[in-house]
Amino acid sequence: MKKKSKREAGIRNPMMKTTEKPYQADKVLDLRGWVCPWVLLKAKSWLRRMNAGEILEVISSDAQINKSFSHAFERTGDRVISMNHDKDCYHVLVKRG
Repeated sequence: MKKKSKREAGIRNPMMKTTEKPYQADKVLDLRGWVCPWVLLKAKSWLRRMNAGEILEVISSDAQINKSFSHAFERTGDRVISMNHDKDCYHVLVKRG
């Protein structure tokens, strides 16, 4: 049996720069142009249909997403694991609890 290289085994050198995301979304919900609370309600609706451990990426142009998402999922057991902002939109990764 051939031994896997470190790269094939998924072991990374901590000094190596990588452009890959630490989390991969299972589903992507593009809500650019929508505003809160509709963004939040639509995201919660999609999360209810997902399995535990799956990740939903929500893309939104509404700046209120920063404030509303962080606290909205604490009670449901879902968790915001990443929140990034680029040019004109926010990318939020939510892990189903």
